Amino acid sequence: MKKTIWKNPNNFNELEVNENCLIDNRTGEQFIKDENEIIQFIQKEEIDGSNKKSTDFYNSFAPFYEIGQKIWYSFFGGEKKARMDYLNYLDIKDNMTVLEVSIGTAANVKYLTKNADYYGIDISMGQLLQSVKNKNKYKLPITLCYANAESLPFKDNSFDVVYHIGGINLFNDKQKAIYEMVRVAKKDAKIMICDETEKVAQKYEKLPYFGKPFKNREKIVPPINLLPENVENIKTMEIRKGTLYIITCNKK
Repeated sequence: MKKTIWKNPNNFNELEVNENCLIDNRTGEQFIKDENEIIQFIQKEEIDGSNKKSTDFYNSFAPFYEIGQKIWYSFFGGEKKARMDYLNYLDIKDNMTVLEVSIGTAANVKYLTKNADYYGIDISMGQLLQSVKNKNKYKLPITLCYANAESLPFKDNSFDVVYHIGGINLFNDKQKAIYEMVRVAKKDAKIMICDETEKVAQKYEKLPYFGKPFKNREKIVPPINLLPENVENIKTMEIRKGTLYIITCNKK
């Protein structure tokens, strides 16, 4: 664990590395790395609202998620091609420090350079446990955190690239999550946000089981208006026949 990157998500105090935990020396609060080497920044009971609704779904589906993704991606030329549709916009280079917000099963990192330093956070423990399996199987250089995108456990200006793929449409507070992504990005860092369009959500919500997270939601609009003022080079596009939107920008 890097000694200079961590902060207490509850009060912004700096955290020190102490054996297998991070400690807030001002309050004595500790954030433990569990037996799966996932650093615990939140408790299950703290997750509420839309976040709980989507997390419950992803936890229940986690063991089958990658199989479902492979089947879905087979309609788009296979998994690698489908993931590179959006990963190509990241420009990740060797030795960069990279954060994936809502890392899911860590499947994206499989297709990126292995010579970068990756961090991944998620509020679905089911998905994080699948990430552990991929991390070990593919020897992925990832530090995994059980944490909330709306209160990231990292200091300002920590990452060369910050990206999020899938999930922000269902966040409790989209703007807070976006501000957090920008906050932890370094000056000039690339930031990317990608998720399904309204076109797809309308189809999903009609499905049994898979449609649960999309019931009673707000209409999906790419959250360009939620970007803070300290970003530039803002670009937005749709890919895969209008099924995904992508927003990219750089921190000023």
